[in-house]
Amino acid sequence: MTGAGRRALVTGGSRGIGLAVAQALATRGWRLALLARDAARIESAVSSLPGAGHEGFALDVSDPDAWSGLAGSLDDVEGVVCAAGVLEPVGPIGTYSSEDFRRTLDVNVLGTLLAIEACLPSLRERGGAVATFGGGGATSPLPGFDAYATSKAAVVRLTENIAASLAADGVSVNCVAPGFVATEIHQATLAAGPGLAGEEYFASTRAQLEGGGVPASEAAELVCLLLDRGGVSFTGRLISAQWDPWREDAFRLRLASEPDLGTLRRIDGMFFVTKEHVGT
Repeated sequence: MTGAGRRALVTGGSRGIGLAVAQALATRGWRLALLARDAARIESAVSSLPGAGHEGFALDVSDPDAWSGLAGSLDDVEGVVCAAGVLEPVGPIGTYSSEDFRRTLDVNVLGTLLAIEACLPSLRERGGAVATFGGGGATSPLPGFDAYATSKAAVVRLTENIAASLAADGVSVNCVAPGFVATEIHQATLAAGPGLAGEEYFASTRAQLEGGGVPASEAAELVCLLLDRGGVSFTGRLISAQWDPWREDAFRLRLASEPDLGTLRRIDGMFFVTKEHVGT
């Protein structure tokens, strides 16, 4: 697979999974626009990428005005990767403020929406592709991480919604569950301690960080596949980089042909919609 000079936007691209994705895309010939809040980290990340034509922008992904300031800078983007995210606050309800809860949703959910929206004309024109990130708490409860789990479930549904809206334009929008990747985001769990994070999850986090976790390269390779579009004929799906056999043609064909595979649905198939709303 090759990007052959195509351009992709990666939020959260200065470190962690976002940087791993950027490096994998750059290796395939993509030109990258990296976004993150820390200007020094963005500069360092851009300089580490192979190839030429890469740029970095320091901004808060949840700030609509900051995105407005990029008008005209993203009009040739063909791929969008929404990897910016925060984990805090950590602790059960009653231990965190509503402001901290809202901040997580702003970054993880609103930041995803604004990134896609900023590139929408270019994506439609080029029949581009979007990769968002689900993860912990998106498909099962994650006690002690209310804001993070809520935001990740919301990102999956947002992905499904936008995918349905943009399907007629030839734009694919899929969500990646990366697994436990040993990045800085998990330091929030260690800082909170077992009392707030829960003894079992705290111990699991520490063990996985010490053991290296799931390689970030798995999520990065999956994102490359999704943006390349050559082996992808599905949209609106949640795919596990760690557990799903996404490298197999047969599985990718199932994603394209089985309507509920890789989606957030009731397991009994009851969607509580009238017939006139089905498929709309």
